[in-house]
Amino acid sequence: MKPIRYAVIGSGWRAAFYGRIAQKLPEQFELCMLLCRTEEKAARLRRELKVPVSTCEEDVFAAQPDFVVSAVSKGNMTDTVIRWMEYGYPVLSETPAALDYSQMVHLWELICSKDAACRMQTAEQYWLYPSWEARIHILQSGLLGEPVSVHLSAMHDYHAASIIRRLLGTGLDEIRLTGKTFSFPVTDTRTRYEILTEGTVSQKDERHAILEYENGKTAFYDFLSDQYRSPIRNPSVIIRGTRGEILNDTVCWLDEQNLPRREKLQIRRDPVSHEVLSITFQGQVLYSPVFGVCGLTEDETAIARLLLGMKEYIDTGQKIYPMKEALEDAYIGTLMNQLGADGWNSAASAPRPWKNTGGIQ
Repeated sequence: MKPIRYAVIGSGWRAAFYGRIAQKLPEQFELCMLLCRTEEKAARLRRELKVPVSTCEEDVFAAQPDFVVSAVSKGNMTDTVIRWMEYGYPVLSETPAALDYSQMVHLWELICSKDAACRMQTAEQYWLYPSWEARIHILQSGLLGEPVSVHLSAMHDYHAASIIRRLLGTGLDEIRLTGKTFSFPVTDTRTRYEILTEGTVSQKDERHAILEYENGKTAFYDFLSDQYRSPIRNPSVIIRGTRGEILNDTVCWLDEQNLPRREKLQIRRDPVSHEVLSITFQGQVLYSPVFGVCGLTEDETAIARLLLGMKEYIDTGQKIYPMKEALEDAYIGTLMNQLGADGWNSAASAPRPWKNTGGIQ
């Protein structure tokens, strides 16, 4: 079988993930062209990723990719997605596909149009992390009864909205948010590119929010702006159901005799690459490497699966992450961003065109 051939538009931190996936799985993925804005960046990426890199759009056309990945900055994402769809390419968009409501509506109108060229999916990856997929599997098994609430401190706005929706099964339910953004002093420890040891203390935003869904389920959101990279700020989650809960990697539940049980998810990782080698629970394998043992991190594993899903979408129309879900998560993210620092604020969902429509896009 031929490898999936894709081009990446963008030269930042996220774009490099697609290059590393192609390096580690060359029989399945080929980054046939990476497009960036300057020759300086192009030279660096050629050297680091060992892939074709150009500053000229015509080189992307000549490479004839199966689809294009838009991995530009958030502010340029929507325009980039639209431009490459207008060129006739299916587009896998990094998150979020749009930053404001008018952009979301415009994208929805395009993909609902009769123009077959307007095909896109969004690369929301967290639900495909092995560790999150294992938790979702336990919830869907019914072991914990009906999920009723989540306390999440692991990822920010639209990513959090996506995970919460999957954990609680809220779909596109109406939602009301109440919250506030605080500012706290935190010692700087790490950026995307370097480790910081000077001990400098900076003010960081921390947002607290309560999300109330129309079906009565709730989520408690807590995220510090430094949380992704700081080794002194750990991700955490509590998922509560009518018959038990998951606290990070520990599962507590009532058995058939209504007696309490407790057991941890057994997560085995490679000590060097941190690749998840297996996840088991009660002797059942919940996850084994989708691509075999190849050194992919959780993030890279999830993105590689989205690349597979994008190719299936092109070939069969089967959607891995329907656009009405992608736009909903981006939309809830905009509501979260309305919760500022000037006292406790509220926001609520309003009519939106991707809800209560016919086919799922």
